[in-house]
Amino acid sequence: MSHVSKEYFMPADAPVTATDLWWHGTVSSFAHLPASALPSNTKKGVSFDSLTIDAPFYLRYLLSTLKEQGGKLVKSRLPTHEGFAGALDFASTLAEREGLSRVAAFVNATGIGARALVGDLRVFPTRGQVILVKGEAKAIRTWEGKGSIYYVLPRKGGGETVLGGVNEVGNWDTTVDDKTTEKILTRCRDLAPELLGEDGNFKVSAVQVGLRPSREGGPRVETEIVDGRFPVVHSYGHSGAGYQNSIGNARKVVRLLNELGLHSRLPAKL
Repeated sequence: MSHVSKEYFMPADAPVTATDLWWHGTVSSFAHLPASALPSNTKKGVSFDSLTIDAPFYLRYLLSTLKEQGGKLVKSRLPTHEGFAGALDFASTLAEREGLSRVAAFVNATGIGARALVGDLRVFPTRGQVILVKGEAKAIRTWEGKGSIYYVLPRKGGGETVLGGVNEVGNWDTTVDDKTTEKILTRCRDLAPELLGEDGNFKVSAVQVGLRPSREGGPRVETEIVDGRFPVVHSYGHSGAGYQNSIGNARKVVRLLNELGLHSRLPAKL
């Protein structure tokens, strides 16, 4: 959904001109904000046209599209004690048991699970915590300070807004941290005052924690023939950019599958 996006900066070396921001030429309606339009504890700010992705809605759309094209969703745990090849053996047998056609190739999009499944020790978690509040903010807003970033992401038409966030590298803890919650709420009061109630507080719907699947060296999107038997296209390690990269990444995965020359082995269209 399209929105006006406002980005605020606190550091002394915050961008002064448009050319300080490499992406300024890729967005429309780029402009610097006057001091009167800045929230407290902010040195500079810019505005531009942007968009948000409603993640739950997007995922439901992808799943329904898959099913409409004949895809089937099978939930199972993959064993890791016999290595990646053993897990693929298990998946192949599972597919046959579920009445699916013989597997011609696998796409390994297991996110942070690839660390255990593939044994890729370059995969690591980047912990995030967000708060879902009632009401839709009037704009996307991001505040960047030294070593910290907070954001307001409205879910247009959904009646809610996401407040965040944190980027804790190497933290595997998936429990909610109350101090982090309070820190986000405090900082975002200045960023989305239109969502505050008469008591000066947000109406919180939920607090959520997730582990972004990060990877040293960036995402792994490449082909591998495992154990000489299983063609695999790996697609993991996108960290917090999975949704942004999803369409381009999917196109690359399809291209890599086509380059494997599996057409004669494929019983159905990918």
